[in-house]
Amino acid sequence: MKNHQIKCEHCFEWVSAKYETCENCGKTLRAKEKSEALNPNKKRDPLKPDLIQIYEHDKPIIQVGKHILRTGQIILYAIIGFLVWITTWAVG
Repeated sequence: MKNHQIKCEHCFEWVSAKYETCENCGKTLRAKEKSEALNPNKKRDPLKPDLIQIYEHDKPIIQVGKHILRTGQIILYAIIGFLVWITTWAVG
């Protein structure tokens, strides 16, 4: 069985997911996820759409692709919003 690996958010190297700290830089892995799990009162804004995240450490071609996908997401949300508006207008 292969070892599950994750990417360190500090040094961006792939490390084993079974460790609590990065083998390369020594910093805590998944610190953001752990802090969010400890704070159950913090809730996501239901009106804010979940858009694909674009990170500065992504390669330029990946960033361009993510910008294209994000634009597609926004267009899709606009179409859905328009269809909901038309439906409620026609019924009401």
